Amino acid sequence: MLRFTGQKLAKSYYSRIGRYAATASGKLAQSRLSNIQTPKTLKKFLDEYIIGQDIGKKVLSVAVYNHYLRINDKQKKRELQRQRDLIEQERLTDDKDEPIFNGNSESKAGWKNLQRQFNSLGQEVEEDLELSKSNVLVVGPSGSGKTLLATTLAKILNVPIAITDCTQLTQAGYIGEDVEVCIERLLVNAEFDVAKAEKGIIVLDEIDKLAKPAASIGTKDVSGEGVQQSLLKIIEGHKVEIAVKRPVKHDIDGQKNQTTTKKDEIFVVDTSNILFMIMGAFVGLDKHIVKRIEDIRKLHNITEADEPSTINEQERVKNLRFSNTLEQVELDNGKKVCALDLTTPSDLVSFGLIPELIGRVPIITALQPLQRDDLFHILKEPKNALLDQYEYIFKQFGVKLCITQKALKKVAQFALKEGTGARGLRGIMERLLLNVNYDCPGSNIAYVLVNEATVDSLQETEHSLASHVDVKYYSGDQKDDLIHDVYEEDKKLGAMLEKDLGNSARIHTHTIQSKF
Repeated sequence: MLRFTGQKLAKSYYSRIGRYAATASGKLAQSRLSNIQTPKTLKKFLDEYIIGQDIGKKVLSVAVYNHYLRINDKQKKRELQRQRDLIEQERLTDDKDEPIFNGNSESKAGWKNLQRQFNSLGQEVEEDLELSKSNVLVVGPSGSGKTLLATTLAKILNVPIAITDCTQLTQAGYIGEDVEVCIERLLVNAEFDVAKAEKGIIVLDEIDKLAKPAASIGTKDVSGEGVQQSLLKIIEGHKVEIAVKRPVKHDIDGQKNQTTTKKDEIFVVDTSNILFMIMGAFVGLDKHIVKRIEDIRKLHNITEADEPSTINEQERVKNLRFSNTLEQVELDNGKKVCALDLTTPSDLVSFGLIPELIGRVPIITALQPLQRDDLFHILKEPKNALLDQYEYIFKQFGVKLCITQKALKKVAQFALKEGTGARGLRGIMERLLLNVNYDCPGSNIAYVLVNEATVDSLQETEHSLASHVDVKYYSGDQKDDLIHDVYEEDKKLGAMLEKDLGNSARIHTHTIQSKF
């Protein structure tokens, strides 16, 4: 009778333990790789917002995928260990008065069966293998899309992101911001959810401004190497205590102004799962890389016989000092690449970053300077394109903005000449449309045409742009004139306007088309 009761209780116990094992299996399944966007999916999403930079997008997509794969792996291991501890505790405390765990063969066989279940659950988890964190360093000229890449990745991953300008950081005790401010901002953007913040992205922008020049050796270092040293602990992954003023109450004062009551709170954030993306333009790094490669070629006697003299080389560097064009390097196979593509950790150390910091950022990728075609496509193709934004703005006050393809190419050419990358496009468009934006609201203007001649009129001198342009305005009953003028320069846009605005100018526009 006792034996029968013991067997019955044992079956009941193992049934309950089996449910624990099933729960563990389910929780492990929830964190499988299907929940992580694949590198191809990430790059496809980036392609919708960012023009060009294919290599950079691939590198970042793989880095982000592997980073969150590492986080999932750690979660699996913690969950598996927690379930094992739970079952062990249950085994030690359950039914102490019954002879279930008295060492008989049935008890041992049941326990071994449970162990086999957990071993099968943990087959995909190498419990003794710990994946290292791989932070990313992105090198690229201003306006090449460094920050946009990071913010777009955060958007698809649905994780909080905080961008900190390193030029504002100083050592503790000096006027400025301590390095912990980047974690504080991430915590705020995560709505003070520590678990959410610990899976976020921190962007340290303008990291090259922390490079300590050789000329400053022996002087007080407020925002250079000292700040780099302070960043080491955070980037590598440690628990950091952050004191934050957290909003706890919103109210309206007697003058109907909104007031916020804040409370000091202490948060402990583990940075081991936070992805750090370090970025900088590193102006002049390309010339350093070219010099390094040329020195190596001289050492191995593989330089060309007609190599320019040292005087000519110095003159070449002097002429390029204020140029926005990055140096090109011709490889042994005859292919030319941007010098930044050949960046090595030693180049960054020579630039002024400390080796300890570079060692914590194993992934280095370079973005290419944008060319005219890139800038042209940026104006009209990606989601949230600049042209779409301006068309929407003009639509708000009842005006249809028409810009020809030739005009957009000319805008791209001006932006390329200014050397400010994609950011320069908005500045040129603002100057181009300043008077238009001033004249149209509240007027009888229904259509605005910006063609190549309009953009040409923006050129004041060889090196500067004006704010006064020759723009064509049309009232609501001048559709025919608008379509006629558009067809003279942009047949595709003309056809679209003819379709959208009606058929009143069909015969007239067919006459224009026959000329092309």
